[in-house]
Amino acid sequence: MKQKDMKDDDRLLDEELASEATLTLAKLHTSDPFYTPIEERFERITRLACRALDSEVAALTVIKDDRQWFKSVRNWSVTELPLSESLCSEVFKTGKEIFVEDTLDDLHLMSNPFVCHAPKFRFYAGFPLRNSEGETAGTFCVLDSKPRKVDSQFETAFKDLGHMAQRELFSTELYSAQAELVAKLGESRRAAMFDPLTHLWNRRGGMALINEVLRDAQQFDHSFGLCMADLDDFKSVNDRFGHGVGDEVLLKSAAAIVRAVRPDDIVCRYGGEEFIVLIRDVDARACFRVAERIRASISQSPIRTREATVPTTISMGIAIREKGDDRTLEQLVQAADQALYKSKDTGRDRITFAAVPDP
Repeated sequence: MKQKDMKDDDRLLDEELASEATLTLAKLHTSDPFYTPIEERFERITRLACRALDSEVAALTVIKDDRQWFKSVRNWSVTELPLSESLCSEVFKTGKEIFVEDTLDDLHLMSNPFVCHAPKFRFYAGFPLRNSEGETAGTFCVLDSKPRKVDSQFETAFKDLGHMAQRELFSTELYSAQAELVAKLGESRRAAMFDPLTHLWNRRGGMALINEVLRDAQQFDHSFGLCMADLDDFKSVNDRFGHGVGDEVLLKSAAAIVRAVRPDDIVCRYGGEEFIVLIRDVDARACFRVAERIRASISQSPIRTREATVPTTISMGIAIREKGDDRTLEQLVQAADQALYKSKDTGRDRITFAAVPDP
């Protein structure tokens, strides 16, 4: 096992430089991070890590009490773990970078359940993510199923990505409605609003957020687009490849939708293979551009799983909440749903707008 101390000048949030608001928000996130949806800023880092480091799995995690929560993870179906089963436990304990070139030669990891059993990880590298007080609040890590050597090029790239992960973890650039929901609701209530498969808000959580946005839109007369999106022919994916592949298609489709929208838009799993996306502060033209990014990101990139490569398309229906619009959330959802059915009936893999109601 190879360990290195992080230097003091590598800490992101020095108390002499960070504002009180930044420190407060950082403490909020690290103390209550569980059951929060995926964010593209974290997905980008783990996606880049797999490519830049040629690693099978990359993850950005946080801890609370005796549990580890995966804010973002690539190519491993895991949401949370007891800290006793975590491969990152030594990073948490020591606050140091750790490189394990072969887990079967390491006293701490050789008996870990994820080394002894599937996925049978043989390589581990972990980087401590420190909060404003210098405490290890999470890890950035990469894993492989084969042993590998750590050279200076790998180590430099890995540390660069670790610092990027730390900056994003304590960034204040968060969508206020979602941050407020996390702050307002206890962990058990958020768990009831969280979809563990896709790492999105579920129907209940998404509708609660969208209701808040609708109230603001009615008060300040803002516009937004409400998009109902449904994966095409999803039943055939389960029938042909099995539910395991179907779950991977749902997970990767959810990540693609989040990647295609803006940070202040809202994505939730409405049920089954259906999603709701709220696109904030847009007219019909701008809303179409965002929706088209979603459609293209799904249709142009077949979803690759370990068992199969699955061509996937998505159909969408959109209701625009115009200024002066007094429709309820239920009416907007119904309008978007009817537009979605029209997309399905007219060929799928397309976007249809609901008719604008008469004034």
